[in-house]
Amino acid sequence: MSSVYSVASGEPPAKRKRLVQTTEPLTAHERHSRLWAIRESYRRGTRPPTPQSKHELDILKERHQFVRSSDVDPSTLSWEDQLAAKYYDSLFKEFAIVNLKHYKTGAVALRWRTEDELLAGIGHLTCASLRCRFHAPSSSLLSEVEASGGIDPDSTAPLVETRLEETEMNFGYVEGGERKSTLVKVVLCGECARRLRYGRERAREMREGKALVPTGGGGRDDEGPSRRRTSGEGERRRGSRRDGEYSGDCRGHEGRRREEDDDDFAPVLPPDLEH
Repeated sequence: MSSVYSVASGEPPAKRKRLVQTTEPLTAHERHSRLWAIRESYRRGTRPPTPQSKHELDILKERHQFVRSSDVDPSTLSWEDQLAAKYYDSLFKEFAIVNLKHYKTGAVALRWRTEDELLAGIGHLTCASLRCRFHAPSSSLLSEVEASGGIDPDSTAPLVETRLEETEMNFGYVEGGERKSTLVKVVLCGECARRLRYGRERAREMREGKALVPTGGGGRDDEGPSRRRTSGEGERRRGSRRDGEYSGDCRGHEGRRREEDDDDFAPVLPPDLEH
């Protein structure tokens, strides 16, 4: 959204009255007036006028709700909330995408999947962790699936060469100063599932004021029943494979350990999800 300011008034740019607000592109005169006002503000040592407009992404971030109530009448909402609700309705909420970057502090970030991720099988036929090497489909398995007619969103046969676990967890978060919780299902590989259990165990021990002693299994599994998936189940049988086989990963054990050690000084609050 563009703004036109009065230049002939002689007032500082910060106090000039905004005359027009429009979504149309600037004319040559409006562009010249705005550039002249910016030039004068720099010459006088003052800050240039900042437009009061917002992008749709800014509105979505401000009005974002992880779970929106379906009982609210959309006609009673402001146009900003209607925009956020429309984007929320376009997401797929059967499974979530998870960020385990700061799992050692118990901070976990979740978001719902987009249509492109659903059609690509990401998050339910692959590991839902954004930083996992099994997050993207395996190129060899993907070529086999595309040759047989494409990815079936209703399939349960993994597109990665490792075991996957479907876990239902109670996700607690703070939104608008209010504590909320909801049940969320995620599909993770064995390594990421252990990280999730360790992080939740760590957060529980920190709340109770106890010292956490890591166990071989990575802590108690309190996320609910888990169901394992292998690359051989489903209607597409691809033969036997060793668990954990992945030809595209060039990092060794030390490289992955170094990546985990970088998160020792992670913040307590969960970060924003990367996309």
